[in-house]
Amino acid sequence: MTIRTTCVGSWPIPFGLRLALKSYYAGTFTDSEADGLLSRAARIAMDEMIACGVEQIMGGEVWGPDFVHHVPPRLAGLETMQRRDPAKGYQGIGRYRIIGDVSAPIGTGHALGFRRERKIEPRLDKGAVPSPRTMTLGLETDPRIEEQLPNYIRIVKAEVEDMVKAGASEIQLDAPAEAMALANGTHQADQLVDSLTAPFDGVSGITRTVHFCLGDISRKAGTEVQNLVSLMPLFQALDGFIDRAHIECSHAGQWSDRALLAEIPPSIEIVAGIADVKREPQSVSELSDRIAALLDVVDEDRLLLSTSCGCGRVPHDEAIRLLRNLVKAAGGE
Repeated sequence: MTIRTTCVGSWPIPFGLRLALKSYYAGTFTDSEADGLLSRAARIAMDEMIACGVEQIMGGEVWGPDFVHHVPPRLAGLETMQRRDPAKGYQGIGRYRIIGDVSAPIGTGHALGFRRERKIEPRLDKGAVPSPRTMTLGLETDPRIEEQLPNYIRIVKAEVEDMVKAGASEIQLDAPAEAMALANGTHQADQLVDSLTAPFDGVSGITRTVHFCLGDISRKAGTEVQNLVSLMPLFQALDGFIDRAHIECSHAGQWSDRALLAEIPPSIEIVAGIADVKREPQSVSELSDRIAALLDVVDEDRLLLSTSCGCGRVPHDEAIRLLRNLVKAAGGE
């Protein structure tokens, strides 16, 4: 028995290119000036994923290793109130204020990155972009968020459409904002559905995936409320609108709720994020036990396996060991 394996997106940036990449992240180079550097970094990241044996690789997001935090400085219509400081964890999140209609004159970088990565690795077929609400990270208290949400939807939809034109057959929306909103009770499922489905409107012939996790900054979750039960109304509402739900299953409360996976509409495949990026890599044996427990709940032909979140915040050697162990366990070793 072999269960399909896939990735979430990010991968540790190559150590030998770290200084040059940090210059790009600091804005020293434009996207075009850094194209060769980013291509070399992506090549290394994808080669490492391929070497781990994962069935479906991703590009590694070496052009934006801090998840969504690189996006606000690329957007028009925002004013920076506090610059991002990764060394301060959640306290170092960039803070912004809406001062006009939000737009992305140079894009968010996601489709551009996919195009670059696809050019050097034809087997790459999956792209990812944060959901519209997740792109509002750092604006949580701004009274104009709901007013500007349609503009964020247009921004994300443009990235999705560009990736499809570049050859993507699967697009993943990363949606920690929605998962945490449900867990914390700040929103109901019916308030979140439209912004998750609208970016896929009019897009056909692809696998539509949404990744639900509870955040990952400095390898820590964004909420202490960690379960799956709060997500169930949203899964029901997404029936017919998405094809795969990539669900973080690594927190104790989530894992204890795993029987609820059987209640997800049968039209939606389940990507279970059982390999925990927030702790030491689990052994093949531990992951095998988790797979066996999942197969008591989810049919094998409907199940895929992955890490719980992207590996971009994981030490390099641990990321390789984590993904390699997951692949071995998925293959029945």
